[in-house]
Amino acid sequence: MIDHAYRAIFIHQRKVAGTSIITALGHAPHESEWHHFNNGTLSSDWAQRDKSYFVFTAIRNPFDRLISSWKYLSSTRNRALLAVLQNPPLEGADHRHLTRPQIAILRDASSGHLVVDDLIRFESLQEDFDRICDRIGRPKQILPHLNASDRSRGYRDYYDDETRGLAEAMFGEDLEVFGYTF
Repeated sequence: MIDHAYRAIFIHQRKVAGTSIITALGHAPHESEWHHFNNGTLSSDWAQRDKSYFVFTAIRNPFDRLISSWKYLSSTRNRALLAVLQNPPLEGADHRHLTRPQIAILRDASSGHLVVDDLIRFESLQEDFDRICDRIGRPKQILPHLNASDRSRGYRDYYDDETRGLAEAMFGEDLEVFGYTF
């Protein structure tokens, strides 16, 4: 999402409150701004962005994000987690939601550095969103809870040793770079 009024770019990670954040920032899905730079460094025009804009994203514990995505997607919610991890989606919307590591759209290909100026952690969502609002000069507001997955347990309850190992292998770089653990 690009917000010209506040000179900010939000890189939209899937299943990390992105729809809630973009909506709270006053944008609607039918606007082109909603979708601009939606895939971060993988966006076709990323290199042409105004580099003076403030860039931020939201991240989430990869184990929790995986369960949220698995329960959210119609193509996976009725399959066993092990089956999904053994045969993960490799492209398209399901890949972006479920199996694409968060780091994949946040790292500059040539330097290897993160391209964001700040991170919102899902685990401290409102507090971090308030900090971003202060930084870009936008009034604070309570984030709506949109696109929630249907699940009744904490993410750890869905894993066994095998699925945990597969998820650790799939998201090892996210775990390392962002300091998450099981």
